[in-house]
Amino acid sequence: MLYSIFPVSYSLSWALVSVLAAFILTFFAIRIGIARLPKDQGRKHAVNGDLAIGKPRGAGLIFSICCVLVFLVFVPFRWEYAIYCALFLLEMLSGYLDDRSTTSWSELKKGLLDLAICLFAAGTYLAFNESHSLALFGWSLALPKWLFLIVATFVLWISINFTNCTDGVDGLLGSVSIVSLATFAAIFLLMGDSTDLAQMCFVFIASLLAYLMFNASPSLIIMGDAGSRTIGIFLGVMALKTYNLMYFIPVVLVIVLDGGIGLFKLLFIRLTKIKGFLKSVRTPLHDHARKNMGWSDTQVGFRFSILQILISGICVAALLLRR
Repeated sequence: MLYSIFPVSYSLSWALVSVLAAFILTFFAIRIGIARLPKDQGRKHAVNGDLAIGKPRGAGLIFSICCVLVFLVFVPFRWEYAIYCALFLLEMLSGYLDDRSTTSWSELKKGLLDLAICLFAAGTYLAFNESHSLALFGWSLALPKWLFLIVATFVLWISINFTNCTDGVDGLLGSVSIVSLATFAAIFLLMGDSTDLAQMCFVFIASLLAYLMFNASPSLIIMGDAGSRTIGIFLGVMALKTYNLMYFIPVVLVIVLDGGIGLFKLLFIRLTKIKGFLKSVRTPLHDHARKNMGWSDTQVGFRFSILQILISGICVAALLLRR
């Protein structure tokens, strides 16, 4: 927005300034705000969950606000983006209020709030975009708008829940999300007319890098639901904006597997009452890697990120081969 007010041109240099601004703003905002965040109470069923007790929690409040501020100042203004930013903040706020609550919110309450925000985000996409089909690598299936609305809402909803489940190891969700965001940025640049969306991805990456300065193992601060939920809806919206919603699967595959298998296992057991289903697999998968395979937190973060880099590389290479 500033480029339209001051005598500067919107260019690669301007985009790079926004990325640097996001890192600096987030870094110093966390430095200043870390003492004011609520303290983590630990996670009963997570491996090494007791190690998080007492650490400042809810850093997602800080980096989410910083990202939105940079979006509004440096990214070309569009009403569609402004609505998404408002929804990002609403999702962040719902997570932060849960983070600071002495009693965790019920699954039903969080699920309904997420569903409402996701439905609004999917509706916003349909209001501003003509594409409402599922497509991936040349395969395409046109859907009625009402059906696409349901599918898009579901993808956004599971994205939020997957990222929330993946946030359980120092540096894990932040690192893997950076790879996924960089992949979306590459897709937008290959599209040719979506440089502003690529800029938004890079801005978010810069904020997450600043956050990782404090969250690298052993962490000094935790993003909490305020961060994981914002990341989830942001990744889902970026998948929508590629006009190929199915890109969500390969670009976010490690998060899908890590968080998704646990949710699938829980849902299956609740529906069938078969408690032995996937009994040998501890979920989320990052807990299986730490408890059953003996990986350290650092190894989990690096290896999961490397796996997503390989998958994303294949995805981008496939796109280049089709050009």
